[in-house]
Amino acid sequence: MVTGLAGQLEKTLLVSSRGCEEIEKCFTEAGRTVVKVGDGAEAVEKARREFFDSVLILSTGKTMDLAETVFNLRDVSAAMEIIMVVDWADASGNLMVRIAKSVPNTMVLNFQGLRYLLKVAEPGSRKGQNKDAVAKKRI
Repeated sequence: MVTGLAGQLEKTLLVSSRGCEEIEKCFTEAGRTVVKVGDGAEAVEKARREFFDSVLILSTGKTMDLAETVFNLRDVSAAMEIIMVVDWADASGNLMVRIAKSVPNTMVLNFQGLRYLLKVAEPGSRKGQNKDAVAKKRI
């Protein structure tokens, strides 16, 4: 259910080895807490020390590849939602999609789907009542 997932975005670990101010802004404007780390290894360490509802992966840097990051994060918490952000133009053979299919509670969204997910979670949003409305690919 969309509102259930959106509720899991209260405290999100954002993994990006590059600038991601626009995504950080989307979360903070939606009243969510975001903690940014620069690579996969740092994300795994942070997830071991703090509780996060979800992890949003944009890029993992050079210390740990994407698959290793996702599998290690899943080992830290089986319930934590892992969201990978992709450009759907590249998604047909994209590694992120293949990884998401093999790991429970892992999804792939494009940037617009992520923004919509945050929007339906806003207080008073009627969009959150329609569980099929979110533009996402749930794997």
